[in-house]
Amino acid sequence: MHNREGHSDVLKRVLEQQIALLSTLYACQKRMYESVLVRDWVMLQKEIELSTEIAERFSALEAERCQAMAWIVPDVDPATGFYRVTSKFDDTERVRVNSLYREMKRLLLLSKTESDVFTTYVSNAKSILGGLMETVVAGGKGRIYTRRGSVANRGLESVVLNRSF
Repeated sequence: MHNREGHSDVLKRVLEQQIALLSTLYACQKRMYESVLVRDWVMLQKEIELSTEIAERFSALEAERCQAMAWIVPDVDPATGFYRVTSKFDDTERVRVNSLYREMKRLLLLSKTESDVFTTYVSNAKSILGGLMETVVAGGKGRIYTRRGSVANRGLESVVLNRSF
C-alpha cells in the first residue's frame, strides 16, 4: 500500500505541474494574440519560443503521468483509464487527484480553444490580405503603385501594407 501512496504523490505532483504549465501557456497564447493585433513581431517570436518550450515540458510531464499511472495499475490506457487508476486510492486522495485531473483537462480545453481562435483570426486576416493583394495587383495589370499614384520601381521585392490595415 505504501508504494501506491508514493505513486499517487507522484501523480499529484505531475498534475500540479501540468496545471501550472497550462496556466502559463494560456497567458502566453493571450500575449501572442495581442502581439499580432499590435503587430509586434519580436514579441510574437518570443512568445512562440516560450510556447514551444512549455509544450516540450508538458509532453515530458505527460509521459511521467502515464508512467505513474502504469505503476499504480499496470496495462492501463492513459487516455481513458485515469479514473480506473484513482479508484484504487482512498476517498480523500481520490477526490483530490480527480479534482486536479479535471482542472488540468479544463485548462487544456481552454488552451485549445484559444489556439483555435488565434488560428481562425490569422487565417481570416490572411484571406482578406490575399484578396486585397489579388485585387490590387490584378487591377493594376501586374503593376504596383506608390501612394502618390506613380508606378513603383519593378525591382521591389516586398510590399509593406499600411499598419492600420
